[in-house]
Amino acid sequence: MVRIALRTIGILLVLAVAAIGAYAIYMDIPGQARAFTTMTAKLMCSGVFVAGRDEKDVWQQDFVRLSPQGKYMELATLKVDHAEKSVTSSGLGGLVSGKAIYRKGVGCTALVGKTEAEVRAQGEGVETTLSPPDPALPWPEGDATIESQLPPNVDAALLTAALDKAFSEPDPAKPRKSREVVVIYQGRIIAERYAPGFTKDTALISQSMAKSILSAVVGIQIGEGKLKLDEPAPVREWADPKDPRHAITLNNLLRMDSGLKFDERYDTPYSDTNRQYTTGDFASYTAALPLEAPPGTKFNYSTGTSNILGRIAREAAGTNMSDGFAAPRRLLFEPLGARSMTMEVDAAGSLQGGSFVYATARDYARFGLLYMRDGMWNGVRVLPEGWVKYTLTPTPTASPKKPYGAQFWLNTGNDTTQHRWPNVPADAFILSGFQGQNVIGIPSRDVVVVRLGLTEFDNWDVSILVEDVLKAIGPNS
Repeated sequence: MVRIALRTIGILLVLAVAAIGAYAIYMDIPGQARAFTTMTAKLMCSGVFVAGRDEKDVWQQDFVRLSPQGKYMELATLKVDHAEKSVTSSGLGGLVSGKAIYRKGVGCTALVGKTEAEVRAQGEGVETTLSPPDPALPWPEGDATIESQLPPNVDAALLTAALDKAFSEPDPAKPRKSREVVVIYQGRIIAERYAPGFTKDTALISQSMAKSILSAVVGIQIGEGKLKLDEPAPVREWADPKDPRHAITLNNLLRMDSGLKFDERYDTPYSDTNRQYTTGDFASYTAALPLEAPPGTKFNYSTGTSNILGRIAREAAGTNMSDGFAAPRRLLFEPLGARSMTMEVDAAGSLQGGSFVYATARDYARFGLLYMRDGMWNGVRVLPEGWVKYTLTPTPTASPKKPYGAQFWLNTGNDTTQHRWPNVPADAFILSGFQGQNVIGIPSRDVVVVRLGLTEFDNWDVSILVEDVLKAIGPNS
């Protein structure tokens, strides 16, 4: 009996182990652990080698957090190699590992699906040298500020109070973690502030603000005749006219109504947003997804859609990958003097226009100012004529209470009850990124507000800062 019992227990243990293994395979736990481990290496790499921050500071401030994403990242063990400018990571007791490398001009890339030699070879020949801004010239032409010469209608005390509030921490359970704020009025900086450890030269991640920046690159390429707005998008996976996805146009991709099925969630490792990290080819991951609705009939906010646009933009720039990598800098960043701005790429060489632009608050402000000026910069047209109007026209399939343009959020509506921000002018356009990255332009008030931080959940509403700034500027602006 004892022998039978032991045999039965042994069989049950084998079955239990097999069941656990099958469940792990089904849920792809090792794959998801690998994805988060690789993501952690990538973010540490960008924090150290793109933003120029101390690795201990990046770990404590960016990874040790309350959110599910932060908890997953805390499980990784990281090693920063300053000589070769790379970061390696490991998780699950060393069972999974990842690596990210830095390349000048294109930032950091996670090594997934490609060898390190293959990825490093992609970036050869990318032009990265830009002259520094003239410290004597006023911003945005140079780097000097004139905060001491505020326009007479601006209340300096109220403006200071607005920034005080943005950087205050009244509730330890709900930290705001503001890092950089810049306020532009009449084309000049009238206020800016930086949290300890951050300066005007610290480049920070855009998160989804990258979508708006990529939209500008695509718009310039349309103006050059390299892309067509209303023709089927040049996506190889949909080239067959019999494929229902063949009908997806560039306009559909820009307006997030392609009809592609994409799960845009951040609080689970099993969403498409996080699963794409298991592959080194973000655009191909999304391009392989099926339709859930006919193109042009359903709005679905999707980082994957923007990553497809990133591959399209890179391929439209030329046959060499280095030409594509340089396109954002050549077409957009250089004309604006946005010297800190970097759009990163994945291992397949696609521009990561869904999430991964790094720039200083001042350079994000330059981008916002470009749209305030209808695409003109120093008397030169950077964006095609009519592109800003097209971009800021609401997408018919989007919700009236959360209006969306072409990779931009808007504040329009039939009345103030339908505005995203009821107390902010209806003509406001918004670059919005995860964890509180924002550029807000208000043409009717000639104001641009940039706020960068690491705000989790709903701990801070940037519209409060915008409202306070507008009050400080006064009704005569």
